[in-house]
Amino acid sequence: MAVELIRDESTPLTLVIMAAGLGSRFGGDKQLASLGPNGETMLELSTLSAYQAGFTQVVLVIRPELEPQLERLFEERIKPKVSSSFKYGFCYQRMSDLPDAALAKVQNFNHRLKPWGTAHALWTARHQVQGQMAVINADDYYGDSAFKLLAKGLISESDDWMLVAYPLSLTLSDHGGVNRGVCQVEQGILKGVAEWTDIRREHQGLTGEFDGTRRELNSTSPVSMTCWGFSADIFSVIESELNLFILEHGLEAKSECYLPSVVQQHMDTTHHQDVESDSKAKKQIRVATAQEPWFGVTYPQDVAWVKEKLSGVLHNKRNGVIE
Repeated sequence: MAVELIRDESTPLTLVIMAAGLGSRFGGDKQLASLGPNGETMLELSTLSAYQAGFTQVVLVIRPELEPQLERLFEERIKPKVSSSFKYGFCYQRMSDLPDAALAKVQNFNHRLKPWGTAHALWTARHQVQGQMAVINADDYYGDSAFKLLAKGLISESDDWMLVAYPLSLTLSDHGGVNRGVCQVEQGILKGVAEWTDIRREHQGLTGEFDGTRRELNSTSPVSMTCWGFSADIFSVIESELNLFILEHGLEAKSECYLPSVVQQHMDTTHHQDVESDSKAKKQIRVATAQEPWFGVTYPQDVAWVKEKLSGVLHNKRNGVIE
């Protein structure tokens, strides 16, 4: 049965799902993996959670070859569970879809095997998103509370951006290293976010790669699992950062422009401008903490564990049990 929306559908609140990944470590398309007890994909569960929280449309950033399967997923499994006014659409993450200034710096894309990262993925959705948006990954489970927090925050503080964070220790894989945006938070406001790679448990604790060296990490550190809330001005910020990124890294084979890095650069720039102008007006990035566990699949070995966790979570949800 369709759930009544909590906001006026004439004002769009968009969920952007980044679903173009190649799943190289997983060995296939994670965004299409049936992981729930009834064959649900992660993006199916996220879409329904977002709908119940008041989101009015979803835009999926994909590779073109995924569209037929995703179209079938929405028509057969998702649309029967939502109102007719709930919309969905697709956009393609193509390597050539760059700002004009960046495109002028790259003669061809023969040196690249994949597009330019998560910031570029969101950039490709710019023509289909109006107003406020949440941004997530297709292959992660965030829980209902994350989307309720996003909807509430985007509605009540429409000029700010926001992040739903998770404790680092609850976001790891037992089967290999993971990449995470590690956050510095003060009084509920994001002060910094840095992309760490290959985070894993070792005998001395949690370690990860940052700035070319391996360092220790606190297990309780809040991390970004790509669960963001933005206003439409994020696209102009990404445009500026993509131009700089392509100028510096456009000829590299595997370089990626990460969304957390774009957010951090914007915070740094805004802070500098505020100091110069002595202005107190500054966009804040509010941080909320999810009330449910996050989990996702990075490696094939994660599948059995994720299926078990999802089965328990969805069983409790159906029976009204609060985690």
